[in-house]
Amino acid sequence: MRFFASGLEFFCRMPNTDFDRLAETLGFEKIESADGSVRVRAFARDEFLNGVGIAHGGFLFSLADYAAALAVNTGDVTAVSSNSAINYLRPCPRGAEVWASARVPFRNEKTAVCDVSLHSPDGGDVYAIFQSRFIVKK
Repeated sequence: MRFFASGLEFFCRMPNTDFDRLAETLGFEKIESADGSVRVRAFARDEFLNGVGIAHGGFLFSLADYAAALAVNTGDVTAVSSNSAINYLRPCPRGAEVWASARVPFRNEKTAVCDVSLHSPDGGDVYAIFQSRFIVKK
């Protein structure tokens, strides 16, 4: 008897939902979206700071990951990330309003790639760049 499905089998059985408990808990807000792109914002609240008083890398990574997932999962597409990388470019200060601008430069029936920039609302300060690869559900 088999109790555990492979990752791919589990993924293929997953329902598609826009509800993300972590995003809700962290206060992420979708500002605008179109097919293959999205903008999400959040605030670097005190509880999201690291030991030196700047936004924790995990907070920024989570924001970018959420924006990428929203951008890829537009239309009839359902996908999950298989690999992600982030490059932190400058400290994100306490209380900063952080925007995640995500766009999908490549998507086919099996895979997708999403690029995300984490920046101030005016784009003047870029805190990090992020890229994620996705497996697309058939």
